[in-house]
Amino acid sequence: MHHQDDMDGDGDVGPGGWVERREGPSVKLIVAGVIALLLVVFLLQNAETAKIRFLFLDGTYPLWLLLVVGAALGFAAGWLVAARGRRRLQRRAKDDG
Repeated sequence: MHHQDDMDGDGDVGPGGWVERREGPSVKLIVAGVIALLLVVFLLQNAETAKIRFLFLDGTYPLWLLLVVGAALGFAAGWLVAARGRRRLQRRAKDDG
């Protein structure tokens, strides 16, 4: 009988809720390594430059940098929209409660 779940997959939960650790790298470490490897491949495949003109930015930049900046701006915009939606839901729940 398990008293608590093993959230990170590092080991088995034994009697009394103790977690037995296994030898070797954790799942999180393996996933981080795969992500780092994919990032290196991404950088190597997008090493060429691209010329852009946008507002005050006028010049030639590495393509990988433009992609990373674009992804970061998209992530930030999505996070702001989601945060606004969460606040609206909290306000609505407070008014209903």
